[in-house]
Amino acid sequence: MKKFLSMMSGALVVCAAVPSVAEVPAKPTFTKDILPILQENCQTCHRPAGTNLSGMIAPMSFMTYQEVRPWAKSMAKAVESKTMPPWDASEKYHGIFRNERTLTTDEIATISAWVKQRAPRGNPTDAPAPMTFSNTGWNFGEPDLIVDFDEPFFVPDDIQDLYKNITVELTEEQLPETRWIRSIEFKPGSEVVHHIIGHANAPANSGDETRGMLGGNAPGADQTELPEGYGIKLHKGSHVTFAMHYHKEPGPGTGMYDSSQIGLQLHAKDTEIQHPVEISTVSHGAFQIPPHHPHWKVAGSRTFSEDITLLSILPHMHLRGVEAKYTVFYPDGTSEELLHV
Repeated sequence: MKKFLSMMSGALVVCAAVPSVAEVPAKPTFTKDILPILQENCQTCHRPAGTNLSGMIAPMSFMTYQEVRPWAKSMAKAVESKTMPPWDASEKYHGIFRNERTLTTDEIATISAWVKQRAPRGNPTDAPAPMTFSNTGWNFGEPDLIVDFDEPFFVPDDIQDLYKNITVELTEEQLPETRWIRSIEFKPGSEVVHHIIGHANAPANSGDETRGMLGGNAPGADQTELPEGYGIKLHKGSHVTFAMHYHKEPGPGTGMYDSSQIGLQLHAKDTEIQHPVEISTVSHGAFQIPPHHPHWKVAGSRTFSEDITLLSILPHMHLRGVEAKYTVFYPDGTSEELLHV
């Protein structure tokens, strides 16, 4: 059976690019030209109670003209510099990934032209219907299963970085039988969560001794949503481990409680899963950067003994990270760069 692999989580699923057919209007207005761009690319985060991308929440709302107008010049600078929408993959990979956050050249030019013309509102009847969003507190809608800490965990005052594994057992009431996962979302329970990596360990009597990953999250990451017919097996009686990384400024009164969660949406019981998915890592963590080195390279690798389809890649580094590059080397001696960030 061909296996399907997700490198970490990310929900960056490869699909066909759709060519842009937009044009730059001579006199763009908010209601007719800018609002559709914001709805398509910005309002998921820029709204009241906006999307929490693993701890990153947009600081202002872009739902109405009154909300957007004070930020017009800043918006133009952000899209012209391509710092917004946040998407760090190199230019040549734009249009390849699902859920990518990029604007076309015409969309950027439209926003710039609108700001240069003093950001006119336009005719209210030109505005598209308002967007609607889930109010469940989860980006992907209502979970079928929520995995919680047994009790909140306190991150002490004197901590700057703390790595802590917190394991909970799925009860029979939560998961009465083995099921297939179709979507996974991690919800940080406090502002001191830097990232979470989830593991689900099958019970000893399951006949499956693998320590399966549920993926992970870091600031800016989406939930994982698998295509139809793809799934991650979750055994009845599994132990779920939250591999937590907490980060904050140490000092008196800075400690706080955290109770992060993992939300799971499950396939219907009778769903046939043709493509079992595994989430794994290619990494190298045991290294030291020599002082003053301008560009220290660290490599990790993995050899696959069977054909796989790669669904997603989620690069993750901390403050010293400059770039990440993923290259596959085929048995015939050829190679292909999969992603450069």
